[in-house]
Amino acid sequence: MLNREIYLIADGTGSRLGEFLVELNFDQPGILATLSNIFAEHDVNIINIAIDADRQNLHFIVDLTLVSDDQIKDIVKSLQMFAFVKKVRYRVSTTSIFVPRWIIHVINGKSSISIERDLMPLLQEPAKLAEELARRDAKTVKELVASVDPLVLDEAIYIAQLRGLYTVENTEVREGRLSARLCSLAQPMARRYVEVFVKELGAQAKLSDEGICLTLEA
Repeated sequence: MLNREIYLIADGTGSRLGEFLVELNFDQPGILATLSNIFAEHDVNIINIAIDADRQNLHFIVDLTLVSDDQIKDIVKSLQMFAFVKKVRYRVSTTSIFVPRWIIHVINGKSSISIERDLMPLLQEPAKLAEELARRDAKTVKELVASVDPLVLDEAIYIAQLRGLYTVENTEVREGRLSARLCSLAQPMARRYVEVFVKELGAQAKLSDEGICLTLEA
């Protein structure tokens, strides 16, 4: 997973967005340009690029709307052909909201919770802070989508991971139902966030506590 100082939530309506995480064996000059050229050769528009502080991972968000599945496989093969590339992970999303899954929020190399400046007075009231963050993030989602289904919720729950509230260990959508496992050392705050976030989105969900983790069924 890649650490980032900022986060990006994108409107995926009418498009197919991709997320590529390239893990490196070693760093050397020209790597970013070389990998970026692979996307350019396949007429893929790069929306965002991030590099972690240790320069071990490169994260690409790209527009794959006009790219076939076979071309995507070719891109992966091309990315993997270099000696400096250790591993390539990728996924493609066609939902109406896109949230990066392989990024966490950091400041000075340390995991942290990202909040807006005007919410600073709530730092001494974690429950209220969680509630306000959840309302704001739910508002962001509702501004991008007409309705929330399990696939949209599967993307949306990663917003809190970008904020640093919890880590999404796994998710699965099966037979129109979403199941997810969310873990956090600040579990009470994370739990309150999820409760309010799901409610604000108008979804029905069951939460089960498992130590520092939550199991969500929606």
